[in-house]
Amino acid sequence: MKQTFCTLFAKSLTAVLFILFTACTHKNADQISAQIDFWSFPNFTSETGVPGDFEKSLIEAFEKENPSIKVHFTLLNFTDGPAQIEKAISSGKTPDIIYDAPGRIILWANQGLLEPLDDVLATEKPYITTGLLAVSAGKDRRTYMYPMHEGPFSMAFNKEMLEDLNLINLLPYKRSDRSWSVAEYEKLLTALKQKLPKDKTPGVFYCKNTGGDQGTRAFLVNLYGNANLINEDYSKYIFNSEQAVKNLQWTVRAVKNGLLFDGTSLTSNDAIAWFAESKAAHTILYSPQLNKMYDGKRKYKGKDFTPIYMPFPNDSGSPSLEFLAGGACIFKNKDGIKIKAAKRFLHFAATDEVWAEKLVAATGAFPATSKIKIDSQDNEILYNSVLQRFFGQYYNNIAGFSQMRTYWNQALKDALAGKNVQDVLDNFVNKANTSFAE
Repeated sequence: MKQTFCTLFAKSLTAVLFILFTACTHKNADQISAQIDFWSFPNFTSETGVPGDFEKSLIEAFEKENPSIKVHFTLLNFTDGPAQIEKAISSGKTPDIIYDAPGRIILWANQGLLEPLDDVLATEKPYITTGLLAVSAGKDRRTYMYPMHEGPFSMAFNKEMLEDLNLINLLPYKRSDRSWSVAEYEKLLTALKQKLPKDKTPGVFYCKNTGGDQGTRAFLVNLYGNANLINEDYSKYIFNSEQAVKNLQWTVRAVKNGLLFDGTSLTSNDAIAWFAESKAAHTILYSPQLNKMYDGKRKYKGKDFTPIYMPFPNDSGSPSLEFLAGGACIFKNKDGIKIKAAKRFLHFAATDEVWAEKLVAATGAFPATSKIKIDSQDNEILYNSVLQRFFGQYYNNIAGFSQMRTYWNQALKDALAGKNVQDVLDNFVNKANTSFAE
């Protein structure tokens, strides 16, 4: 009896020790020891108001859970950042992670520079907006950007200004989807021109450079409608159709008649600043993310004003909106441990119960995943949160996109200078279609 008990005890002890040993072994195997570099543009705001502080807080939280992984952060700026990245690529010294947009990320993917992320996204894809997964994929249809935030670009109007001018009823923002026509838009602009003082304008049509040109493209593919910039398979620019000409002709007339300010010498930032300073009653480029950047800077009669978001007028049906998408990518590396560490950081940033929601909030945009709910009572935020159904074509990641933008910008300047609109758009299409090979 005593011997049997001792034998059982010995076997039990052995089993316990084996389980403990196995658990420790798995724990050690699960631990990754690495140092990784994380670069980002100023995509996030922070509670301190200091650029980069949100990313540092995110890293601190990640490192607390993963003490054997150290993340080194570099904040890029929009002026020199792209060149800094290209220099890192050409020298073979790329960071492990960059948070950016599909426009650049998918170009890097198609050059064979990035790690596919389908394994990290395996359990999350069912919850991510289908359109965002599409723009996050390379030409081989593998996913190279982990999409984390998205948001529409639209127009915005100064509510308090319209109320003071007794024009608020001309803005159909109480309609369920806020859709409206060119005639309604023109009626409001005309009334604004009549009532505004000489030093203010109904709005600005800007085209000094290519910055913010998603606003002018979205403006011009809508209006009378049926005027896509590019064909359905993204192989040919087609913005010289009868409808495209009609849209640009209307815009030229609106500028000539003072319904829109001639922004040939103004950038998109200038136009948005005019709106924030109440020098312009509306802007053709705005978003909750931009609005967040102008917190404390929007002033009408010395007080903050309420932007009312509106889709672009479209006489042919539903509006077509440009949109932003943001997420992170991982550059290829011969060190497999660093790749695992980078993927773990991405998974934490995108799925952690606390920090995933904080990340989206810091962008001022909306979550790419349905797992994160919109917690707001603001009607303008709630309106923006359902605009995915109006998202139009996304062509920022196709070959030659940056060159096409220069041709687009010149076309706008030529049209505003009085050149024949059909000739201007024919010239734009001919040049833009050569950009695919550039």
